[in-house]
Amino acid sequence: MNKKILFASDFDKTLSVGDIGHILSAKVGVSAQAFDQKIEEIKRKNIVQLGGELAHLIIRDPDYAGKVSKDLLYEVGKEVELKKGVPELMKILAEGIDNYRFSTYIVSAAPKECVEKAVENILPVENVYGTTFIYKNDIVQDIERANSGHAKVATLDMLKEKENVPRNAIIYVGDGSSDVHVMLHIMSYNGYTITVSPSPYMGHICRRSVLSDNVLSILVPILEDLLKYDQEKVRAYFEGRGHPILEWNRADTEWLDIA
Repeated sequence: MNKKILFASDFDKTLSVGDIGHILSAKVGVSAQAFDQKIEEIKRKNIVQLGGELAHLIIRDPDYAGKVSKDLLYEVGKEVELKKGVPELMKILAEGIDNYRFSTYIVSAAPKECVEKAVENILPVENVYGTTFIYKNDIVQDIERANSGHAKVATLDMLKEKENVPRNAIIYVGDGSSDVHVMLHIMSYNGYTITVSPSPYMGHICRRSVLSDNVLSILVPILEDLLKYDQEKVRAYFEGRGHPILEWNRADTEWLDIA
């Protein structure tokens, strides 16, 4: 019998190399440094859910408000650089592995149009959930729904019902603070969480941490922990797909601050 898994992934810095906010900012004349300062100030004030800072800037900050169109968001999406292996990862998940089949979604706080364009011809539009806006004459006027913070939990719950899977049949991959709520939610129901970030706080709430410039690495914990492959079989799987593992290091890392 096939086992169905709901696989959901964040986008910015999980599947992409850079940050959508930096690309958009450059297009409206805001430097990367100024953008980072604005984001830190919003975080300091705690005025939006984690991950919703860019959406807040787009509708509230004078450097962005009235300057962001739907076409501009699609243009930004075209310029997003994906990490190595994204098309192959989506193909593998669509095909399934052994008796596991995967329903794959992107769940991101980034503008939906940006993510849609970035993964065009890789993942169906209807499988992308991002922040959505209200437009007037093609210009962003307000936020329709920010898909950040706890909103990602609501999105995952909706997808769980849509795909009709138990909570312990959900895999979520992320990298940062906007993923904390959804990862804690999934872990509380014995789901499976993977981080692609070395951040200590992510390691505490994730089943596995995988660091690589190729997102096919995400398959390693899935093959080992879900399909019970040993290391030799994992290597053989990757080699059979034409992607031999050149180097594989493991370490138990502890971060200490001692007075």
